[in-house]
Amino acid sequence: MIKTAILVSAIFALSIPASSTWAAETHAQTKSTDEQKIARWSTRWKQYFEAGDTEQLREMYESDAVLMTHGTPAVRGVEAILTFLGRNTKAGNKVRIDFANEEILIDGNRGYLTAKYWMTIERSEGDPVEVKGRSFLVFKKGSNGAWRLWRDMDNQAPDVLTEERPAN
Repeated sequence: MIKTAILVSAIFALSIPASSTWAAETHAQTKSTDEQKIARWSTRWKQYFEAGDTEQLREMYESDAVLMTHGTPAVRGVEAILTFLGRNTKAGNKVRIDFANEEILIDGNRGYLTAKYWMTIERSEGDPVEVKGRSFLVFKKGSNGAWRLWRDMDNQAPDVLTEERPAN
């Protein structure tokens, strides 16, 4: 009886590292998939933003999202953010934006993206406006597995150089 208990305990003890390894691998695969989803999210956001398609952007934001861009007051709530993002299209301007993701981190149901950005606003009248800097985005993962933007903070960083722009 004691030998059987020792044998069962040994088998159980040996199975723990294998289970832990499997769990760690599964977590790493999920994390990688979530990182890919956030990277795809930013590609879709770029397409919709450049097209001025605020209705498609609506589904990409949490209802209580906050946008904090360099030199402007915080914009709170998805409706206010969509109005802010749509202002260039409404004014007849054409906007091009490019991103270079620097880091995507996943921590449970939160995702964090740091990216360099370059934006060119071709105004209907006047010279184009060039803006470049860095964004820090915080995402929430919904129960359906979709990532939605919750916080967006941008700055105009002096270390983001024009010649680094991916489209150049």
